[in-house]
Amino acid sequence: MFLLLLLLIACSSSGIADCDAGGTGSLSLTLDLPDQSWAAEPSVRVYSEDGAVVQTVEATETLELPGGLYTLAAWRGTVDSGAIGTAFGLLDNTVTRVCVTDGATTEWSGTWERQPSGEHLWVLSGEAAYGFGPEALDDVEADPAITLDMPLTNDLRGLAFDPMGNLWTATSPTYGARFLVYPPSGVDGSAEPVVVGGGRFDDQIQFEGLQFDESGHLWALVKWSNSVEIGLWQFTTDQLHALLGEGTVPDEPASDVEVEGLEGPDDLAVGPDGRLWIADYGSNRVVAIDGDLVAEGTVTVSPEVSFKARWEPPTGPGDGIGPTALGFDAEGRLWVNYWANPMLARFDSLPTGSDQWTPDLRVGDDVLSLVAGLAPDRNGRVWYGNEPQDGAGELVALDRDDGTETVRVRSADALAPSTLVFDPSFR
Repeated sequence: MFLLLLLLIACSSSGIADCDAGGTGSLSLTLDLPDQSWAAEPSVRVYSEDGAVVQTVEATETLELPGGLYTLAAWRGTVDSGAIGTAFGLLDNTVTRVCVTDGATTEWSGTWERQPSGEHLWVLSGEAAYGFGPEALDDVEADPAITLDMPLTNDLRGLAFDPMGNLWTATSPTYGARFLVYPPSGVDGSAEPVVVGGGRFDDQIQFEGLQFDESGHLWALVKWSNSVEIGLWQFTTDQLHALLGEGTVPDEPASDVEVEGLEGPDDLAVGPDGRLWIADYGSNRVVAIDGDLVAEGTVTVSPEVSFKARWEPPTGPGDGIGPTALGFDAEGRLWVNYWANPMLARFDSLPTGSDQWTPDLRVGDDVLSLVAGLAPDRNGRVWYGNEPQDGAGELVALDRDDGTETVRVRSADALAPSTLVFDPSFR
């Protein structure tokens, strides 16, 4: 369990608020880590008061730092195990503010434990999130191991895990959109979520997807129901740390990015090139924009990539219509889920410019019904949700190389699977 020791610093919020800068002090970090072969190393990232990363610590270490206020973010570690993988991190208090004072030592200790959200495929359906373990995904009929009923919702529109292992989901209740944030220990509903709302969140907006980039910034795909403005909100790590470390709720994003040409976006993903890729259902296009728009305020950008899928089958030209989800497999290949003419398409090289691109692999409507979501696992498969409307939803896996179906799991709980996310995520 997480343990925080501030031996020479008062733990009260007033003590932190009165933290004096100047001089040099010591910050002793003790990382209690399990003996694992890490695919992604666990760490503590130390941030200065202005939000810059001072140092990333991957083992017990004592740092000599200028006196002042610092933020510690305990990033999880991941292990490749089976199709999904395992996540180890703190179970609570994943972000902490500490004060380093001249001539004194501040001590912090954290224990990385197996996080209960890991080793699951998470599926949004209706007003709940369901976690399916690896055993369930090898069966024909599956019951979720975890059911997380969401408050304040009639429309779940995104799910993502931050680098510390907190679960974030976006919901659009009747009045104003909200983020709901669950600590790693509370993904089974045993803890009340932090509710992020108010301010700009009440401007009749609707979230369509969530994604964390490699630096830990949060991107939210946004549509306004009372205007044609469509784009992305970006929240910096500094804003997220203020929320998780001291409960300060951001009332507006650090970047408000309007993307020209979007008509009805449904999903986003961070590509291997660092760009943000968006499935735009309304224009039948997939677009990509620069992913380095951090704390830019209000900006308008043109897509760097904007393409439609088209191919030449024997019966005449075909088009990908209504892209609703996308993702990248281990080789960095782009997969797109098309809803209107049910199809999954794979592009082996990342499209460029604004043109038509021919998929290198297509899985067509002879096996698909109402498809939604897309997520690659660690065993060479790509999963999607299917809604055959016969009393159960389906979770289906395809071989990522030849597109053959390898698994089809039915669930009476996830009747209308939409967003699919593996934890730990794979990209």
